[in-house]
Amino acid sequence: MGERDEPLPASREEADAATRAASEARITAWARKMADRVPTAWFVSGAGAVLLASTAAFGGLADVPVPKPPKLHAGEHYVGSDLDMSVVSAAIGGEVRGTGLSPAAGQRTLVVVLDVTNEFSKPRSASAKDALKGVTVKDVAVQGFSPDRTVDGSSVSFLQPGVATRVRISWLVDADDVAPGDEIQVLLPDSTHFVGELFTRGDYWADIRTGAYVTVGVDELPAEDEVTWAR
Repeated sequence: MGERDEPLPASREEADAATRAASEARITAWARKMADRVPTAWFVSGAGAVLLASTAAFGGLADVPVPKPPKLHAGEHYVGSDLDMSVVSAAIGGEVRGTGLSPAAGQRTLVVVLDVTNEFSKPRSASAKDALKGVTVKDVAVQGFSPDRTVDGSSVSFLQPGVATRVRISWLVDADDVAPGDEIQVLLPDSTHFVGELFTRGDYWADIRTGAYVTVGVDELPAEDEVTWAR
């Protein structure tokens, strides 16, 4: 009595429990450390995969109606691919000055003029399919691609943010496909903007599709815009 009691030796069960607890603590700490190194996007992707798998087990996702591209006329604006676009006019002619396109026998040059403003915060490549290269003509096989500014004839390489530019896009077409007095439908592009996080870095546009149909009449190209050859 009066003396401090000596601690009793731990039983085998208690010793085993303590060992397991220490081991689990080390594993938990390691897992947390590794989780901190994994990008958040991986967890999001994993969660999305689990959600899709669960949804598929119950019949899949319900179909969401996809809106049809609007049908517009020359002068009406359409915003798609972060570009504000408005078709101004269309014309057909021979070899057009400054385009670098030379029609072969049985071909002519189709020219579409449009106003375009890059609404994104950074320059956009004009030759990308989500930009001017994505402008085309319904049911007309076009060859080549030549975008230039109407103000000075200079080639358009990039569309600067917030700068309205009147652009002339030229293609080669079969002479039988388009004639003065015809109406054509110019297809304006739309796409979805993404920011790469894992394997792709920076801004990019994908899921490129037709955003709008623009009906415009075709004029005869003025003679002063065509190349004349001395005989």
